[in-house]
Amino acid sequence: MKILLLSCSTGEGHNSAAKAIGEAAERRKIEYVIADPVAFASEKAKNVVSSAYNNMIKHTPKMFGAVYKIGDLFERTGVKSPIYFANASYAENLDKYIRSGGFDAVICTHLFGMESMTAVRHKKNNPVPCYGVLTDYTCIPFFAEPSIDGYFIPHKDLTAELAGKGFDKSSLYPTGIPVSSRFTSHIGKEKARTLLGISGEKKVIMIMSGGVGCEKIKELCSEFLKIKDENLLIYFFTGRNEKMAEKLNRIYKSNTRINIVPFTDKVNMYMDASDVLMTKPGGLSSTEAAVFGIPIVHIMTIPGCETRNAEFFARHNMSLRADNNSDAVRCALKLAENKNMAETMKGYQRLNTNADSADMILDRVTENGNF
Repeated sequence: MKILLLSCSTGEGHNSAAKAIGEAAERRKIEYVIADPVAFASEKAKNVVSSAYNNMIKHTPKMFGAVYKIGDLFERTGVKSPIYFANASYAENLDKYIRSGGFDAVICTHLFGMESMTAVRHKKNNPVPCYGVLTDYTCIPFFAEPSIDGYFIPHKDLTAELAGKGFDKSSLYPTGIPVSSRFTSHIGKEKARTLLGISGEKKVIMIMSGGVGCEKIKELCSEFLKIKDENLLIYFFTGRNEKMAEKLNRIYKSNTRINIVPFTDKVNMYMDASDVLMTKPGGLSSTEAAVFGIPIVHIMTIPGCETRNAEFFARHNMSLRADNNSDAVRCALKLAENKNMAETMKGYQRLNTNADSADMILDRVTENGNF
């Protein structure tokens, strides 16, 4: 069997979901390829789309909220969207790739892939089975537009919302969002802190910055530094944003309470070592944290799907949602100091996520394909 995983670099979440499914495929000796669907238009188009999205999130997040709202309104017209026509434009190239590559099924972790596959199946009469993976805890604009075989959704409680958008309930599979198996393994707090050089008695808060700007990070740091507690350590994760890491290192190099962590493959080790995770409410990153089992405070919500993600997590007692920096610090300290509250939250996280999501997705795809 050979599977094509279509993702898109508009944020890392979609790619992470595709990689998690690929990881499960490897365990089953299933051949797979991960590709960006927009690259079938051109490499330039792929880079333009990725750059435009990431710059909007980083510099003008309110604009993303406005675009999201416009998409919501347009969807109600029932007219085929510009998103569909843009992704249908390279259907011929994608169709040729699928046929020549001998792919038996396609799984899309991004709307663009679902839209392009709709065109491939209808315009090019390509019968390859195709499925979509929803990586946010809401129905994003135009998600109901594609016509494919089924959709893997984050939680059964989203079924009613999706059905209200026109989905056939029988095509919805509440598998959870797929995450890497590394978020299911623990080495324990004591060992993790020893390996990372963190004193055992410290209160450790890790903050995933996502695409937020440096100034917002500085504001949050300032709020934490108002707490006169030398046992409170803050670890900021700047990801692949090297400029932000350099700037924050210059600002806080003499402050032993603030630690800047550039891109690392040891995120799960830091989670083991930490008492609380503060993060933007990305659907995938929040699910990784909940599967791992760490108390979460959601911060710096970008209007749109992130707002809905935060609402869903808070409603299911999987996180606390902070309205501002001072509230974020208060929530983090509450979870770090109240062990019963933290353990209760972890219990709800276990109840509402699925560490085996990637395998369940492959079970469904291979069963329906009769492979």
